Amino acid sequence: MNRLPRRIYFYASIILILSLILVYPPLRLVNLIAPNWPIPASLFIALFFVPLALRMSLERVHTPWSRACCATVLTWLGICFLSFCTLLPAELLLMLIELDPAWVGYSILVIVSTLSIYGIWNATQLSIRTVDLNAPRAVRGMSLVQISDVHIGSRQPGFLQPIVDKVNALNSDYILITGDLIDMRGISEQDLAPLANLNAPTLYCIGNHERYIDLEDICARLRRLGINVLRNQSVDHDPIQFLGIDDAESKQQVADQLSALEPLADRYRVLLYHRPDGAEHAARWGVDLMLTGHTHRGQIMPFNLLVKRIFPRLYHDYQVEGMTLYVSPGTGTWGPVMRLGSKCEITLFRLL
Repeated sequence: MNRLPRRIYFYASIILILSLILVYPPLRLVNLIAPNWPIPASLFIALFFVPLALRMSLERVHTPWSRACCATVLTWLGICFLSFCTLLPAELLLMLIELDPAWVGYSILVIVSTLSIYGIWNATQLSIRTVDLNAPRAVRGMSLVQISDVHIGSRQPGFLQPIVDKVNALNSDYILITGDLIDMRGISEQDLAPLANLNAPTLYCIGNHERYIDLEDICARLRRLGINVLRNQSVDHDPIQFLGIDDAESKQQVADQLSALEPLADRYRVLLYHRPDGAEHAARWGVDLMLTGHTHRGQIMPFNLLVKRIFPRLYHDYQVEGMTLYVSPGTGTWGPVMRLGSKCEITLFRLL
């Protein structure tokens, strides 16, 4: 009996949030700049339903055109989110200080346009971050590269080639992919073909988005391209033992899966897991370096403040009981093709 009211409450909350983000900002800006213009009811409906209808319908069509339209719709959502966050302090100012509403409206347009243009441009740039780690003598002088959360699907397959070029230029010993490489159905082996040109042994663990779609087919395509897919297993690359664990919602996933694996003696142990959960269990098991992603570092400020409440280890390297945990901000983007307060990162680990 309680399920129906809960479901109604959930969907009502979603409708309210989407209305605040998709409808309120553009209509409020119109009201500030042209207060005498009569806003037709059809505009309310269009602002709310058109983006949602396009997103839901195009997601079922697996073509480059449909993926580009989906990315455009979601980027519009990101622009509306920035507008909403900018309007809130502006509303407070209007209540406290006598200001010209039109001037406030035009100022918000300039601010949001500038932030949006920068955010979209920033999402196309790939940055290299180098992390130096103290390591045992057996692995000193080696290097590892991590990419994570590329999100081919949300991002066009052409985004892969510049990633591969930058990764290859680093001449690392191993390349590690920590999930969410793909987030839409219909991403073909041809779309992923640049991965076959990676110039070092490449290992991969699945993320949550692969679980939501054609997971087994994705793994098969990657294996045919020469990627070593680790599904709750380890592989010995003397002097390194690599482990890959499937993404799961359970906070116990790392502990449960590691209990079925054996740490190899005299190995530097590197764990690939998509989300920054279970680090304490990994450290006690004997992992030396745990590589994760998933958080995107919030991707768009101030959304990072909410993400940090869910994942306190949001970005960067952390020391956990003698183990190094690294949380990548991601190499691509999900949803809006925008980044504010974060970068698309390829991470180089030098073992010293």
